Amino acid sequence: MKNHVVNQIAAGLVLWAVVAPGWCVLAGTGPGDTQSMKAATEAWQLRMQGKVDDARVLLEKAIQENPSNAAAHYELARIKVHMALGDPRDMKSVMERIGEAQQSIAKARAIEPSNVIYPAFEGGLALLQAYPAWMQNQPDTKEKMGKVCDAFESALKLKPDYRQVMLSLVELYGTLPADKGGDKSKAEKYAAQLEGMDAVYGAKARSILLPAEANNVDYWQGVLKKHEGNADVLEELGKAYLRADKVDDAVSCFDKAFKINPEKSILFLDLSIYHTWLAMRAENGSESFRKAVASGEAAVTRYLDTKPILPMRAYALGVQSRYLSHSGRKEQGDALLKQAQALDPYFSKATGAPSPDLFIRPDEISHYHRYLFRPIQ
Repeated sequence: MKNHVVNQIAAGLVLWAVVAPGWCVLAGTGPGDTQSMKAATEAWQLRMQGKVDDARVLLEKAIQENPSNAAAHYELARIKVHMALGDPRDMKSVMERIGEAQQSIAKARAIEPSNVIYPAFEGGLALLQAYPAWMQNQPDTKEKMGKVCDAFESALKLKPDYRQVMLSLVELYGTLPADKGGDKSKAEKYAAQLEGMDAVYGAKARSILLPAEANNVDYWQGVLKKHEGNADVLEELGKAYLRADKVDDAVSCFDKAFKINPEKSILFLDLSIYHTWLAMRAENGSESFRKAVASGEAAVTRYLDTKPILPMRAYALGVQSRYLSHSGRKEQGDALLKQAQALDPYFSKATGAPSPDLFIRPDEISHYHRYLFRPIQ
């Protein structure tokens, strides 16, 4: 099973991750807000129906009529990311579309600098551009990572209690080496602030700053003793088990987290991706390969059973079609692929799941956090 060209980018998805437990509607800032938001909302609704090209045309027309429509620029940036993940001809074309999205969100920020949604989204885009440079040890990595941090710092100035952005800054400053933009003192400062705001988010921050030799399973087991029945902690413990290749224990944690909070269904996609990686490392046709494919298919089926939103359903069907093809059921796999394409011609072809934050309403702030650099999110 071969990886897709955009997997490097998918690995860096940051604020675009899992279905959030809830979002806060951002209040308008002027009399023209309702009209300005109308085009963005209509375009979003079209995307939710799989009509991505129609949404793009609508927004381009709206921007031509009113270049100061910040919401339209923002939604156009999201469409360009949507299209980049769904049409990965090569890395160059993907990065070109990400660059176009960056230009669109920069316009939105310039027009409406007080809207926290825009710098938070821009930070994610900047990371998509910086991540390949970091992986290839390019000389401009520090500069590119600095843009990521600057965008998130700007969002935090607008919303000082934005826990998810603060946690991303802990990870950036705490994970990157100093010559790539890391700053241990800043990571510690934000971790301490999070501990004072939210015990679970504080525990997440401390987990990022643990030494490399630390046992993450033991760490999260300890946290769970203090926060029994907390779905977020169960998720963290489950992912720690996955990173330790203790799959049965991970599944048990994910099941419990899902029962507590059904919006944790995305964990079944994380489980599917884990099995995809196992299959990629196994010899094609071997027993371990077949087992990984079967387990991955079962995990993505569980996710589909939760009836996700259309773009996520299309992505999951695409993943399932690959599992079927690699298990010798090519005809069934091709049929599922056609279903996915019918739902959304630009459904993500990346190995990593797209962020449902790409699909929330354009006037909503995401309150979900996704780790930036961990192989199992």
